[in-house]
Amino acid sequence: MHEVESRPVPPVTDPGIPTLPAVLRPGELSQHLQGVLPVQWGTLHEVRVGVLVHHPGSRCTLEMALRMTGGWHDLIGKVYSEDRLDVYLAMEQIKRAGFGPEEEYSIPDPIHFVSGLRLLLLEKVQGPLAQDLFLKGNERDRAVASGRCARWLARFHALAPKTGPVLDLNNHLICLERWSRRIGKLGEPIAGKAARLFRRLEAAASKLDGMEMSAGHASYGPAQIILSPGRTVTFDWDGYDVAHPGRDVARFMIALRRLALGRLRSIRALDAEAELFLKTYVDASHAGAVTDLPFYQAAVCLRLAKYNLSHQVSRWKEKLEAMLDEGIRISEGWS
Repeated sequence: MHEVESRPVPPVTDPGIPTLPAVLRPGELSQHLQGVLPVQWGTLHEVRVGVLVHHPGSRCTLEMALRMTGGWHDLIGKVYSEDRLDVYLAMEQIKRAGFGPEEEYSIPDPIHFVSGLRLLLLEKVQGPLAQDLFLKGNERDRAVASGRCARWLARFHALAPKTGPVLDLNNHLICLERWSRRIGKLGEPIAGKAARLFRRLEAAASKLDGMEMSAGHASYGPAQIILSPGRTVTFDWDGYDVAHPGRDVARFMIALRRLALGRLRSIRALDAEAELFLKTYVDASHAGAVTDLPFYQAAVCLRLAKYNLSHQVSRWKEKLEAMLDEGIRISEGWS
């Protein structure tokens, strides 16, 4: 076997991801990569690995540089606490439906799932995050970003195969109630706001019009989209499902408001971009107005408030309460 150069990686201890130590040892990793990389890349000569994002007990995202016969190839690796071959298979289906790396609207090319390491290998896409353009770009940059993100989602909802778990409304309400109770442990006035928002969501759920379900991303937002020249790429497919299309639309719009709150100090700072996103999505989808959008927007507010509770970073309680306030504000417009 060809000997592969390796460089040591600082250890990351996580008993919840048992294969992570092996992935972080380039010499051992290289043994698993032999024979699974594209044959046109040639022979593997050197492996370099670095940790990008670590979610203890769940998953760890890595950047990987592979020196092959023909030169260097950069990949993203995701190592999971459990077998997630399903993510790779789902991405393959989405790719074949018209979202391959050669398409204007695409996903990262899924290279391989290394079952023995619970490791998903993906193309590393170069380019700025949509989030960065919304925060740092000028008015035209933000408008272009809104349009590209909206058209990607409209195409996805129209063409992508319906694969994965179906978002059941009753189960979703159970989750919303559980999150509301968790938030309520913070005491007043937050507890009252969380309970009020859930009661309104529960009452509204029985009146939803319904709409044909579509493939879903579940976490669609400006932090999951890369705007390369000539190519819009959505990543992070761990939560893929089948859902009402309004859920993904709502998720993006509320994610913009949360981004504005956290980074621009005003939850309203990107409202114009959110409205342009919605208009562009509706125009591109040819489906008319997105039904039940306020319900899903308010539900996303509660979900993101729970996220603030779970990830207590700077100003987390202020942001959590602001998300609840926004959800309540949206619910006040229901008839």
